[in-house]
Amino acid sequence: MPQRSIGPRLQPAFAASACLFLLCLIAPTTLHAVPKEAPKRELERITLQLKWKHQFQFAGYYAAIEKGYYRDAGFDVTLAESNGSDDPVDVVLADKAQFGVGASELALHRARGRPVVVLATILQHSPLVLIAAGGGEQSVHDLDGKRLMLVSYELELMAYLAREGLSLDHFTLLPHTYSPTDLMNGKVDALSGYSTDEPWVLRNAGFAYSVFSPRAAGIDFYGDSLFTTAARAQKEPDRVIAFMDASLRGWQYAMAHPEEIADLILARYSKRKPRDHLLFEAAEMRRLMQPDLVEIGHMNPGRWAHIAGVYADLGMLPRDFALDGFMFDRNARVGADLSFAYRWLGAAVIASLAVALLAAWQVRANRHLRREARSREDAERRLRETNEQLQEGIASIRALQGKLEELAFRDPLTGLYNRRYLDDALERELQRARRQGYPVSVLLIDIDHFKQLNDRHGHQAGDEVLKGLANELHRSVRADDLACRWGGEEFVLVLPTMSIDDAVERADSLRAAVEASSVRYRDTTLTATVSVGVAAFPAHGLVVRELLGAADNALYRAKRDGRNCVRVASMSAVSSA
Repeated sequence: MPQRSIGPRLQPAFAASACLFLLCLIAPTTLHAVPKEAPKRELERITLQLKWKHQFQFAGYYAAIEKGYYRDAGFDVTLAESNGSDDPVDVVLADKAQFGVGASELALHRARGRPVVVLATILQHSPLVLIAAGGGEQSVHDLDGKRLMLVSYELELMAYLAREGLSLDHFTLLPHTYSPTDLMNGKVDALSGYSTDEPWVLRNAGFAYSVFSPRAAGIDFYGDSLFTTAARAQKEPDRVIAFMDASLRGWQYAMAHPEEIADLILARYSKRKPRDHLLFEAAEMRRLMQPDLVEIGHMNPGRWAHIAGVYADLGMLPRDFALDGFMFDRNARVGADLSFAYRWLGAAVIASLAVALLAAWQVRANRHLRREARSREDAERRLRETNEQLQEGIASIRALQGKLEELAFRDPLTGLYNRRYLDDALERELQRARRQGYPVSVLLIDIDHFKQLNDRHGHQAGDEVLKGLANELHRSVRADDLACRWGGEEFVLVLPTMSIDDAVERADSLRAAVEASSVRYRDTTLTATVSVGVAAFPAHGLVVRELLGAADNALYRAKRDGRNCVRVASMSAVSSA
């Protein structure tokens, strides 16, 4: 039988079959009819280096382990306690841990060229303080020449002492034992500690002590922050984001369930602290975190720059320091995995060659495919540009949101907390006072004849006087005190754990300091006096409204009695409130 030639309608089918056969021979690994399901990824072993031993300070990480947040993200996490001498930054940079918990000294390390990247800030205000033996109205300058326990990487306290004009050479520095017992036994005059920790021990022992916070010198640093290395952040951004998000989920759960996490710490991690101590630590951390006002983990680039600027002011950094890349940008990526695209392109080239050899009609088809590819590339390029613009807009909105969050509870003129913040903070303080049985005193301060001063010298002069009083309050507050501008020329100073007698002495000392001070405005020296009303919980009020009303009545009596004086609320004032 004679052979029949292949008809013209069968030629495309034959060409396609030949191409498929050729591709299967040449590049069998590039074509897959049905993608195989990827094998489940084994849990990645991760070590998180803590700043200290197990306690509520690290509650969010315990919760992330216990609730399975790390496991869901693909991590098997080990929490490494500190031995008290190793700096977490050194441990992470030496690759002995993949992540660490540091504080504001991270900015100093980065500005000095050490490749650390901060991921999230847990504490909006640092708990690091100096604690000295003896109560009363001590000043940090009273520690000059005394015995002091200080850890080498507590740079925030070193900056505080330097700003106060106190050189470390003036102190007798002793190795830190991390035990407030040495303070009570007189082995040391002062030691570094956390406002969330040592005060509980000293208060329960009935030991008189004083707390000195860097905030008194205008050094308001961030507290605990989660960090990693720049190399990890650049090479594994998705894994870093997964670990960070799981950690923040843990913190949200821990702060919503403090009693459960306290029991978890005692059962799984450490019995070093009793349950009441852990819950005291949780309450103090909530005050420093402000989770009702600021999202847990929030960071502000301007505040980190300010922290580094304080170090530069004190000679710890050069003026031209750089923090570029210090804050982790979760929107940055190293570049997509193009391996599949490369395999597809290789297959397309091989197919094009085969089709070119088989028939001219496939040349035209390839040209059509290339035009479509160029159209897709143009569309993808436009999409990338649009996405970059969108991410820039989101970053700008987040930066603005951070600034708005700062302004939400700060008075823009004086930098003090505003009335909105006072109402919530004083309510929380009274709740703690009821549980723990300590007094809370309140000073309501009013500048005398302020309207006359404004009328005579103008409102700008009045603003300078308001800022002068605010500076006086900044200089006099303790770590636990709360100074607020209540409105107009009225200010409020909340004094936790201070009795009414001590509060009256504090008020009169403040009144005398204001009377002795002056403010220079243009060519005029301005002076002012203040009247102060004093009230205390629980003697003069059990709730915020009663307590402030009693202080206001006492302030009215001070005005009526000639001003420039201090008056204490009476029980009748409470009734009228």
